[in-house]
Amino acid sequence: MALLDVVRRLIDYGKELAATLHQRAADNPYFAPLNFGTFDLALIQARIARGRQRAAALEERLVRLAARPARQSIPAKPAAERKPRAPRPTGPRTETPLSQMTTEEQIAADRRRPIGAVIVDICRDLASLPSHALWRELEKAVVDHGGSFIRLWKHVLKRYYQLAAQLGAPPERPALLSSPALPGTGPP
Repeated sequence: MALLDVVRRLIDYGKELAATLHQRAADNPYFAPLNFGTFDLALIQARIARGRQRAAALEERLVRLAARPARQSIPAKPAAERKPRAPRPTGPRTETPLSQMTTEEQIAADRRRPIGAVIVDICRDLASLPSHALWRELEKAVVDHGGSFIRLWKHVLKRYYQLAAQLGAPPERPALLSSPALPGTGPP
């Protein structure tokens, strides 16, 4: 199953990323903020761990689905009347602190979500970027299994724009430079 192979490769990537995070951050000072949007390595480690947990749970789910006997066609049920969804909160999202990271119960609840949506969350946690070797396969898996690849793109672009805004902001001036001009001995 191609999808199971992609998920297993994501798990391997998560393991490799967790093992080399500190070295990558030391080699390239922009690695952490560019890929994860923060310099906080503890928060990044927690996100990677969450992504690996989600990927492992998804792998188990896919193995169970593959082991099921093929179902015979079941007549479609009439569509049930849907209730309107609650409005989504507006405003900027903030970083999730370590104390509010996903719990085991929330990861277990991923079983009810479309596989593609879970893959998007895993990609966010592992900071998968368009330069990643699995990117095209991830895109296909997300689209084919009910996820929104556009949401992942928006997340990546938002991270880039936030970093660009931080880097483009004028640096803070030291107190000495913000004081009135000191008399000098330069030309008149």
